[in-house]
Order: sequence, then structure tokens, then C-alpha cells
Amino acid sequence: MKMTLFNRSTKNHHKSRTAIDAGEATIRIVREDSHVNVAVAGRVTVDSSPFLRSALFELLRRGTNRLVVIDVSAVSYLDISGVATLLEALKMAREGSVVLRLTGVKGQARMLAEVMGLDEIFRSSGSEVELQ
Repeated sequence: MKMTLFNRSTKNHHKSRTAIDAGEATIRIVREDSHVNVAVAGRVTVDSSPFLRSALFELLRRGTNRLVVIDVSAVSYLDISGVATLLEALKMAREGSVVLRLTGVKGQARMLAEVMGLDEIFRSSGSEVELQ
């Protein structure tokens, strides 16, 4: 599996976009003035979660935004490695005083998030989960 990055400039210099093709999953990153949107689509598994981890860690290392919104509404499947990736990102965000907002958690991903208590873990760290 390879990671392909697609960068596209916009007319608005305060916004930049990146797309990562991770085989089973696609990760689109849009940097806004006040926050970063990370839209994840497809299957987040042991094969694709390292790409999501790398993308999230790179964003969090930069520390330029205090809010990172992770939209998983287009995720068709999430395994335990995907949950572990989100928890690792949450730990790094907390250490850098960044709020993670996990949105669009539905279907199988919601069931796993509920079983794992992901919403409670995020909230106890000052971050948010929006279950659908």
C-alpha cells in the first residue's frame, strides 16, 4: 500500500487542502483560519489507520490550530486499530492543548465507539464526540 498526497491551492490564501489516498481509506484535510477539518472516508483498518495516524500527528505536531474536527461520517468500517489511532491523537492533542471534535460517528463505528466508551474518553479530555 502506498500513500499518495494531493495538494491543491485555493483562491483564499487562508485555506489549504490535502487529500491522502490510503488504499481502503481516503483522508481529506482542509486547513481553515480557526481550525482544521479532517474528513475520513472508507474503511479504517489495521492497513489504513497508520496513514490516518501520520496525518493527525503531523497536524498536531504543528500546533497551529487549537481545534481539529475529524469527520468520520463517510467511514464504512472502523476496527480497533482505528480507535487506537483516535485515542493516540487525543492524547497528543491534550498534551498540546488542542481540542479534537469527532463528528459523524454512525453505524458500525458508533457501536464500536459506544462499546469502547470513546465519547466519555473524549469528553473527559476536554474534546468532543458527536454520535449520530
